[in-house]
Amino acid sequence: MFGDWIATKNGMLDTLVTMVESGEIAHAQTRSELLAAIGHILDAGRRTGELREDVSAEDIAAGLIGVFTVAKPPEHGARASRLLNVLMDGLRARL
Repeated sequence: MFGDWIATKNGMLDTLVTMVESGEIAHAQTRSELLAAIGHILDAGRRTGELREDVSAEDIAAGLIGVFTVAKPPEHGARASRLLNVLMDGLRARL
């Protein structure tokens, strides 16, 4: 689902990188806000026992950046979707 959403935002990653590099977006503030949002999602999943305890918000952010750097939608939308599935599957708590 997230991959489908990103695929509709063709060029979003490049635009965000350009905005950060130009100073239009304060990198530190944006990074902090993004990591906090990811952290809230991880915490909620951990409380239910669905998500692993040993994965940080920084790990997830790095994974997402990696996926969309090497498999930019829409040309590589199917690959991005597969890589996101691998990332998400890897977050599941091990029983």
